[in-house]
Amino acid sequence: MTLPGGTPVDHLMSALADPERLRLYARIVLDELPPREADSPAARKHLGKLVAAGLVERLDDGSLRAGPEVFRRARTPEPGTGVPRHLTGFFARGRLTAIPVRPAVRHELLVHLTDTLFDTDRTYSEREVNAALRTVHDDTAALRRYCVIDGLLVREKDGSDYRVPQHA
Repeated sequence: MTLPGGTPVDHLMSALADPERLRLYARIVLDELPPREADSPAARKHLGKLVAAGLVERLDDGSLRAGPEVFRRARTPEPGTGVPRHLTGFFARGRLTAIPVRPAVRHELLVHLTDTLFDTDRTYSEREVNAALRTVHDDTAALRRYCVIDGLLVREKDGSDYRVPQHA
């Protein structure tokens, strides 16, 4: 999620700007937050903002997880810094402004995005895929669908998990 006029990094920094929220985040990172304390009203208030920013996720068992990958995903491609030259026209201030209509150009863009946003050695939930794609464009459903159609992301039949395929 990106704040209007801001970058994904701005959004993360805004979520961590409150000293209480920052302390709570640090305790989650260090795995020093007891579950009972995480359910307190004060913690829930701050947890909502940390979860919304993608800094913390609540696992199926109710525990909290904060991983460093959110900061890697927040780095948005800037023209001249890793975006192939012929694709820079599709970006403004690190955000994708349009999804190319021509299939060949769109495929090149999707290859760039999957190479930049996803690791080949892990599985992603749909929420994680959306969060990563949202760092560059708000239409995550279209980008996710195009990535699957082009074979750049493999989706489990039940739609629960995605992964980057291993290429020979």
